[in-house]
Formats: sequence, structure tokens, C-alpha cells
Amino acid sequence: MQLSIVNIVKCLALTGGAFCLSTAKGQAAETFLSPNVDMLEYGVVCDYLPDGAAIPAPDTNAGQIRRGGDAILFDIETDIVPARVGVAFGIRVLLNDAFDTHPVTMVTRHPTFGSQYLDSESWQSTLTGGVTSSRYFVFEFEYELTPGLWTMDIYLDGDLLVRKGFDVVNPDQHPDLSDPCRGAAQIS
Repeated sequence: MQLSIVNIVKCLALTGGAFCLSTAKGQAAETFLSPNVDMLEYGVVCDYLPDGAAIPAPDTNAGQIRRGGDAILFDIETDIVPARVGVAFGIRVLLNDAFDTHPVTMVTRHPTFGSQYLDSESWQSTLTGGVTSSRYFVFEFEYELTPGLWTMDIYLDGDLLVRKGFDVVNPDQHPDLSDPCRGAAQIS
């Protein structure tokens, strides 16, 4: 879903500049955009095959992230995500043109996978004003299929630029929710 400038202004006016909330069954998926962000899109990719080069990221559960590859195209604009291997979800952001290229910190927070795993994963990246940038999480392993509130944050010099929340659900326990990825192929 793309948040237009008009919707952002309405949201900021209603919340006093704090957070924009979209409701979902279960938990509210919060959204925060700094004034330096011109666009935020988010959604789900049903059959995502990880692409790009593996880059070390020691503060993640996998110890690496993928950078580069083809642009992410969302199959459906939603912040309700079915917990299923092969499903990816994420955000696409655009900083305003006044920004040069800046180092940023990407943070993904999620319910615990267990005591041996991190529930807040982070890594360094860069964003450039006027250039769209994407980030995503793909369910590759059974242990990652943890329902609850997940957030994707982007920080610049310790200040929050973007936060997008996602309500990850077990599709078998929520038959009343439309599953955009019903019947999607599984990564083996």
C-alpha cells in the first residue's frame, strides 16, 4: 500500500505527528514516516526467491543479508502477512531529493524464535535521496514462522526515519482473513 502525501498529512494531523495506525485482526500495524520520506509502499510477495549478493550481517539470525538483485514487486498491498515458507514482506521507501547518500541502520523486530535467536536484527546500509530503496524479510525456515507484530525500521544517525509494522498470522488459525498467498509454492 502506498501512503500518499495527503494520507500522511491526514494521519499526522490526527495523531499529532506521532504514529499512523492501520488496523488488522490481532494487532495494530503502526507506521511512522519522518518528514524526509516522500513515499512508503509495503506489501507481500507470495513466492519470493532470495536474490542479490550475500553480505555479512553479524547482528542478524542468519549472519548475512542479501543486497542487490531485482526490484521487489509486491503481489498484494497489505500489512497482514501469512506465516508461510516462501512468503516475503517488506517496504519500499523514497527519501526526498534534498538528501544525498547517507549510511542508515536497518532494524527488524519480531516475536522471539527462541532463546538462541535474536528478536531484534540490524545491519548497516545506505539510502540516497530521490532513489527508491527496498527492504524485505523472507520466511526461509520453519522456526521463523512466528505470528505477532513485526516491525521494519530505518534509522539515520540514531533518528527514526521509517517504521512499518506488519501483523504476521498463522493462515491456518485465521480462516476469516483473506490469505493472499493461498496455494503459493514452497521453497524447499
